[in-house]
Amino acid sequence: MNIYQRINEVRRACTYVQKDKTVSGSGGGYKAVTHDQVTAELRPHLVEHGIVIVPTLLKAESVPAGETQKGTPILRVEAFYTIAFVNADEPKDRCEMQINAHALDFGDKAPGKALSYAVKYALLKVFSLETGEDDEARITHNAPRVDGEALARILSLVEDTSADVDALQTFFGVAELAEMTTTQAAEATRMLMAKRAKQTPKEASE
Repeated sequence: MNIYQRINEVRRACTYVQKDKTVSGSGGGYKAVTHDQVTAELRPHLVEHGIVIVPTLLKAESVPAGETQKGTPILRVEAFYTIAFVNADEPKDRCEMQINAHALDFGDKAPGKALSYAVKYALLKVFSLETGEDDEARITHNAPRVDGEALARILSLVEDTSADVDALQTFFGVAELAEMTTTQAAEATRMLMAKRAKQTPKEASE
């Protein structure tokens, strides 16, 4: 089989990925699908049908994205990848897609987060996997974007509560928090403040 036939066989075998991460929020929490969950669901089928995933970094830029109210520097990595789906029996036979990925982090994990984001969404799209996320429903065209002050507030709350940035981005259907609308930013702030209020004094100070 050529690579497209192999991809189609994987599509037959796996059609849905269960959301596996729970993130607390003011509305009682929400579910998100992670890179590890997508990989776990697909890996046996990729091995069975001889498909190897090969990501290649085309370009990347590290951009200072300010700092939290506590003074912790925030780094945003903007990266562009080619994700190749390679026929293990005939490596020249491959299907490729290009994808842009952004990631925010307070330390040195932003490059890895961007790569994981790129690979996850390449897998979801190429294999036409359902997650129940309804990404299109979250897109608000021409809506005003979050301003710098509101974004800094959200990032400080993320730091205070040890919240999962990737899960927040998945929930709001954005590649990075800076792409949220003002409405989404207000909801994110409410969710994070509720999370902080539920933490014990010890948790809040850590």
